[in-house]
Amino acid sequence: MSDPRWPSLREAARRFLREDGCTLSVPEGLEKDAWEIVQMIADHVPSKLDLPKVVNGELAIVGLAQIGGLEPPLDICWVPNCGWSEFSEQVLDLLEAGYPGCIGCGGPGAEEEWNEEVRRGQFLA
Repeated sequence: MSDPRWPSLREAARRFLREDGCTLSVPEGLEKDAWEIVQMIADHVPSKLDLPKVVNGELAIVGLAQIGGLEPPLDICWVPNCGWSEFSEQVLDLLEAGYPGCIGCGGPGAEEEWNEEVRRGQFLA
């Protein structure tokens, strides 16, 4: 939690779990792991009918968050120097806590408005 990237990683995981019908882009070789996460979402949130899709590419929730890679536009939550294991761990932690169907279980900052510019300043300074 002392890592300045942690809030951004947590926000990326929250966006992934909140957004209906989003697309999870994963590097080749991680498709099976990604589909297992989608199945866990189906198991933990049975009311969610429009589950994420999985495609090959850079690690990202298309249009919402990017894990690693080059810095995207400010409307995308960016987590530099992270990978699949850190992202999937956050998703699983949130699912086990009851997110997104709970109040207060999204962790610190979950209820506040996200400010990507300020967050990037924390880890790019």
